Amino acid sequence: MEHQDLPWKDPAEIAGILHRLPGFVWLDSAGGGHVSGRYSYMAATPISGFCWPQADANAGFEAQFRAWMDGFQARTVEGGSPFQGGVIGYLSYDAASIWIRDFQSRHPPSLTETVAFALYDTVLAFDHLNRTLSIYSAGLSIAGVPPDRRLARERIATLTEMLNAAPPTEPETSPCGDDWAPAPHQTDYAELVARVQNAIRDGEVYQANIASLWTHPLGESNTSFRDYLRLRAQTEAPFSAFGAFGARTLSSLSPERLVTMDRDGRVRAEPIKGTARRATDPEQDREIADTLAGSEKDRAENIMIVDLMRNDLSRVCLPESVTVADLCRVETLPNLHHLVSSVDGQMEPGRDAIDLLAAVFPGGSVTGAPKSRAMEIIDEFEPAARGAFCGALGYIGFDGACDFNIMIRTIEYLPSGARYWSGAGLTLLSEPAAEWAEVQLKAERILSTYPAPS
Repeated sequence: MEHQDLPWKDPAEIAGILHRLPGFVWLDSAGGGHVSGRYSYMAATPISGFCWPQADANAGFEAQFRAWMDGFQARTVEGGSPFQGGVIGYLSYDAASIWIRDFQSRHPPSLTETVAFALYDTVLAFDHLNRTLSIYSAGLSIAGVPPDRRLARERIATLTEMLNAAPPTEPETSPCGDDWAPAPHQTDYAELVARVQNAIRDGEVYQANIASLWTHPLGESNTSFRDYLRLRAQTEAPFSAFGAFGARTLSSLSPERLVTMDRDGRVRAEPIKGTARRATDPEQDREIADTLAGSEKDRAENIMIVDLMRNDLSRVCLPESVTVADLCRVETLPNLHHLVSSVDGQMEPGRDAIDLLAAVFPGGSVTGAPKSRAMEIIDEFEPAARGAFCGALGYIGFDGACDFNIMIRTIEYLPSGARYWSGAGLTLLSEPAAEWAEVQLKAERILSTYPAPS
């Protein structure tokens, strides 16, 4: 692995130079001030890709994914950034049936590919804490061929020259914000709350996360990157990401981490349950945060998902290593307060990032509990396949470390148009008006206009 340090530049400035390159992806800590948002990463022009179109059956997914990744091996720089190259990509929510065999959606998938990753040999790493910028390159070319240090140095030099020579390009200017409309065939949200509560009373679930869908008919100019720049400045979400993956472009303003694992197998999941709008008056804002921290409904919902995540992690972590490091803390973003918990564990020897994803995907905070039955109810009540929404986007490094978000607050750009979902966790304590207000609150952070589903 070769690396070179560069003078610090704002990631948005560099993204303005690179975003038109094929396979551009930006794992973005946005504001960079979040406790988990120290690093951002940027890459383009991958050297290999992996797609999985068969979400309805495992059919050897794990073996084929591992075999593809194993074809590209490289050492990392000791003491460098947590990610120095490897695979970056996503699992759509529809990919859940790879591991949850009983789950079969009644809806057609939003896109044939339900899993897509690419191998990035050369990566820009931004350390927001120390304000340092580094380029890493392994010098890989094709599967099975060892790294070439000369090739790595050439790639670093080429990228450095591009960053020094090219001014940022202006993104598209045609707006994509005023024509969002509710997707057809959606049930009134108050009725959905009642139906979920009936399922809870019947002993089917303890809670279920139900979402509403808005769509946008994209015009001739896809403005996804320009819109992402605007939205990241507004939300400063610590697990944001922007990426072009074939026919699917993802603009994720996610505040939530699904799971992370370092090179030594230390694991952390950070589910969010509980959201409140901030106030401009500092005293009122503190009162809102205190109210959220003490909310019986939100705390119960959060704790329920913590228990689910503990169970999920125990499938791949050492016995007794799974612990709750932090329960129901309030995290504050520019516009919202969230109730967040942390669940830690130590992976069993011989387990890897794919095993970890298999254990936790999809995240319990966006399904409900128990997970399998909650997913069946979601599929029955929601108007379409979720697609990217509530899937996961992130990386698996050459050293085996990984970090994935949950794709909430995410716009999915498809050839047929753009899609945005917003949901809430429903329990017996849910009040229909309050739950619908939470759905709208999450939508208004992203969409400039968002008519309510009728």
